[in-house]
Amino acid sequence: MGYTLSDRGRRALDGLFTAIVNLNGAMRGVAHQFSLDPTAEQRLEDLQREEVGFLQQINVIGVRDLIGKVIGLGTDDMIASRTAEADLPRKARYVGKLQDREYRLYDTEFNTKLPWQIIDNWSKFPDFAQRYARHVAVSVALSRISVGWNGLAAAASTDAEDNPLGEDVNIGWLQKLRLEKADHVMGRATVTAGGITTATGAAAPIYIGPNADSADGDYKNIDALAYDLISGMPSWSRNSTDHVVLVSQDLVDEKYFPMINRPLSDTVDGGRSTSDQVVGDIIMSTKQIGGRRAAIVPKFPEKTMAVTPLKNLSMYYQEGSRRRYIKDEPENKASLVDYNSVNEGYVIEDTDFMVLAENIEFGDRP
Repeated sequence: MGYTLSDRGRRALDGLFTAIVNLNGAMRGVAHQFSLDPTAEQRLEDLQREEVGFLQQINVIGVRDLIGKVIGLGTDDMIASRTAEADLPRKARYVGKLQDREYRLYDTEFNTKLPWQIIDNWSKFPDFAQRYARHVAVSVALSRISVGWNGLAAAASTDAEDNPLGEDVNIGWLQKLRLEKADHVMGRATVTAGGITTATGAAAPIYIGPNADSADGDYKNIDALAYDLISGMPSWSRNSTDHVVLVSQDLVDEKYFPMINRPLSDTVDGGRSTSDQVVGDIIMSTKQIGGRRAAIVPKFPEKTMAVTPLKNLSMYYQEGSRRRYIKDEPENKASLVDYNSVNEGYVIEDTDFMVLAENIEFGDRP
């Protein structure tokens, strides 16, 4: 016989349903698909940013269309001017960076299941609805970040077993750079097709070791690699003071990042979530790599280094595209099932301001 939800658990669940209906105006109830109204949509984005600090550092932007021009959040360095009377009227300049690049959004599902046993365990807390909302928000936020770093393509149907990091969910930031700015990518061969060159070829490992020869593309230490990466940027972007060196944990040691573990998370799963700060936050080093601030960010791939201002990274979502419905599903083994979807995509606002090195190995080249 299957697990039966207790009366207390049922009351907590009914309270959750009522709270969601009231927040979203889902007049037919949560068991019917409903759209999130603009206030609820913004509240969801705000909750994700509150719970996962990395999202506070980048741009999360609502847009109207599925396909459109990249907004371009960089600023034009020179808007000062003077107009002689003979040259009137005065002309205004856009305080941004007009770009001839497109974004494309894809329907993305965030479907979660919560066993009734967990609902019973957590129904004793009067803020059950808030705890559940935080739990879902963190799960969605970390999934979005994982796709942002690891996404390679947007498949019609995804396969989580073959692509556990969301490689087939969407085209993430690193893949965008490989596709749009091949000469800003190290550690991977280029491929030219149809007159377009991308950095999507085979891995071309970069070696870091005391006897490495920089003339062969190898480096004596990680700082030398970072300096070389930055020197490959155009002069106007190379000198930005906002650059951050994003690195995977396997590339740095305790002298750069003294890791601090947080207490176990107060989450719906009873504290079984991974508790390292790196899982959900951004960890800034007190030291520099290549003369720039260094950081470890959630879900960043191993053997990889990227340099960019964090505000150069964006997630666009289509306003009004969020759909949700929630119901008990005995066929899912006595669970609360929460179906969420939204149209979203990943954007590098200005590819001149980002460089990437991947397939980094320690030791001398074989």
